[in-house]
Amino acid sequence: MLSVLGVVTFRVFPTHMGGQKGVALFYKYLKQHVHVLLAVSTDNQATSLVKTEKLLYPNKNIYLNFFKRRQLSTLALSKKIDVIIAEHSYAGWLAWLIHKSSGKPFIIHSHNIESKRFLQMKKWWWKLFYWYEGWIHRKAQFNFFISEEDMEFAIKKFRLIPDKCAVVTYGVEQNSFAETKTFLRKQLGWTENKIYLLFNGTLDYLPNYEAVDTVIQTIEPLLRQKLSNYEIVITGNRAPKKLVEKILGSQNVTYTGYVDDVDLYYRAADVFINPVSNDTGVKTKLIEAIANNCTAVSTKSGASGIRKDLCTGKLTVVNDEDWNSFVSSIVECLNQTGTITKPEFYKYYSWNTISKKAAEKILGLVH
Repeated sequence: MLSVLGVVTFRVFPTHMGGQKGVALFYKYLKQHVHVLLAVSTDNQATSLVKTEKLLYPNKNIYLNFFKRRQLSTLALSKKIDVIIAEHSYAGWLAWLIHKSSGKPFIIHSHNIESKRFLQMKKWWWKLFYWYEGWIHRKAQFNFFISEEDMEFAIKKFRLIPDKCAVVTYGVEQNSFAETKTFLRKQLGWTENKIYLLFNGTLDYLPNYEAVDTVIQTIEPLLRQKLSNYEIVITGNRAPKKLVEKILGSQNVTYTGYVDDVDLYYRAADVFINPVSNDTGVKTKLIEAIANNCTAVSTKSGASGIRKDLCTGKLTVVNDEDWNSFVSSIVECLNQTGTITKPEFYKYYSWNTISKKAAEKILGLVH
């Protein structure tokens, strides 16, 4: 069986956020096909999910990992590693250095077109990262992208060879649920006959912060003209104090903070709302909502990277900033019942399917 060394320069364990889940679950399932060892940053906690070596500096000091290159190369050779995988393009240079000294091929596992994301977040240095991002993707022996859109962008803008690229998306683990919505709502202390709308995300991340602000300032007042007896529930960690104060001062909106089992909330809610404005990568929360059979309404940008053809009846996409249509779509979804998530969705977004495809590409690099 082949051996893979994953290079992870940020905290994944414990796993709380979508990006962390994307890494942890990718390797959880990939190890069914290859041996996995992760070189992780020192801010990670111990985990039984995969084997880890806490060697790296976290992202805030990522440049210091230059001095870890020999240790990483020695690790790769001593553990008889066949392929190196850099988690995110910003760790790609480190995987390239290991490749140069060990001779092992490396893959970049991209979760976003980072330079595009930085542009949308108005980072002044986005052009510098754009140059680097294209350069490091061209250096890689293979590239995994989170969506067809990201892959097509990278092939065109970064001048990549299509045969050296593949889509390895975010996945889901479950596709059947025994509990009724009534039972779930009792567990959460929700009122049975009340309408519940849900938004989930890491709330110090600017696109999510702005989405919650839009919910408070625009969406909720518009909903008030069309609905009664409803509540918008915001879940997620790292909410800035200013945002929490806004939520607490608004009508029909509540904040739960971080929840251990967000799937419970998806399954109990009537509609998941996704008024997010950035269009890079995929919104893991949207995939998770639909996987939990929760009907979703999203902006066009917020639904980028999602296979819309697999979401028939479960996802309504509205043009960005058309909040009147967004609210009307929520009301329409509330009037539609009985639609369930298609089996084809679970097949495509299954971690088993995703990991098998990734393993085949990894195998192709060494045989």
